[in-house]
Amino acid sequence: MSREDPIKAEKDLSALLDKQFPEIEKLPYKEGVEKLLQLEKQTRQASDVLSSKRVLKQIATILIDNNDWDYLDELIVSLSKKHGQLKSSIQEFIQTIIARLSELDDTNKKQVETKIKVIETIRTVTDKKIFVEVERAQVSRILAEIYLNQFKDLDKAVDILCDLQVETYSMMNFSDKIEYILEQIDLTLQKGDYAQAKVLSRKIMLKSLKSYPEFKKTYLQYLIRISTHEYDYLSTVQHALMLLDLEASPELAVSVVYYIILAKHNPEQHDLILKIKLNPHVTKSVSSHVFHLLELFTTDELIHWHDINRDYADEFAKSEIFKDETNFKNLQKRIIEHNLRTINKYYTQIQLPRLAELLQLSVDDSEQYVSELVNSGMISAKINRPEGIIRFSAPGTSSKASDSSRINDTLNSWCHNVDKLLEEIDSIGHLINKEEMMHGIKQKA
Repeated sequence: MSREDPIKAEKDLSALLDKQFPEIEKLPYKEGVEKLLQLEKQTRQASDVLSSKRVLKQIATILIDNNDWDYLDELIVSLSKKHGQLKSSIQEFIQTIIARLSELDDTNKKQVETKIKVIETIRTVTDKKIFVEVERAQVSRILAEIYLNQFKDLDKAVDILCDLQVETYSMMNFSDKIEYILEQIDLTLQKGDYAQAKVLSRKIMLKSLKSYPEFKKTYLQYLIRISTHEYDYLSTVQHALMLLDLEASPELAVSVVYYIILAKHNPEQHDLILKIKLNPHVTKSVSSHVFHLLELFTTDELIHWHDINRDYADEFAKSEIFKDETNFKNLQKRIIEHNLRTINKYYTQIQLPRLAELLQLSVDDSEQYVSELVNSGMISAKINRPEGIIRFSAPGTSSKASDSSRINDTLNSWCHNVDKLLEEIDSIGHLINKEEMMHGIKQKA
């Protein structure tokens, strides 16, 4: 069982090593390794950390120089299990082996098999050991690359790489953690597992990447891929605008315009449209014809779908965004919703056939859209089916009684949400205490 490094060695064996190493080098390598194993025992029992590291490093070096990876594979297991083995010594031993793994030829089938065997052994002896968690992450990354590049086994590569929670590794550098998580996200996106990619993406905070522009750029590209897959247009626009600040791209600027008009109308969407209209990256890169779409969606005038489809046919055909039929249908929906909000502002009541004519829809479809927008809170209206009339309420108008009722409902809802939040915080506190207790018990064990 491994133990912490002692503050002071019981005996300094460095002079002995200086004397015996030159003699060992003259021996056949197997005899030399046997002598080194005897020295390893002496240094371990004497708690001489520096000498123990030197011996283990020398063992690994001699065996690799003589291409005896099989014997080295056996020693990885046996030496790591030695009673009283020093943690930093076994860490040095494993680091030496990892540094030489690249000497195995990836184009040679037998050597690739040897590399996989050694890596799997290292992964086994480092499992659930905090002092070699970084080394475990390193070999897991190499193994994932082998399965991905040599065997074209994406699923296996994802399983190996995403099995590690590197964000909890206290000994790993921050930049290495970010790079590792980004690679995990990349592989899951290649696999098409967007749900897992989204979970992994939450392990990184954008504000923590201020000093790492390259990481931030890659991370934002992944976030855009995830949000576009989910048709989360607002998130896509927010991430795209951040990416534009890092790297100006005409194609990205055009996509910002398209995605913001595809987003459902709400205060945040409206605020973003106004910001995009003033964004220098967008105003410089986007043609006036495409930029005019922002004007159409911020002006209280009806937009005719047939005119849009005719006037922007060439632009839509060039864009990958509108090759997705869902996006094309959502554009039609956004136009209908814009027209209904505009009608809501100028009409107090309207006949259903007339509304259908203005929306360029059937009567049934017009009624359905009115119902959807009323339910979502975009407009305020009531449908009188027997008379075929829709009565609109001016946005923001209501009686004092209803205003008072709405305020009370809001306050009650807010109080309920606060109580629920406090309950969740209390539950999280209990879970954290439980985890700390379990961790303490494992440490004692």
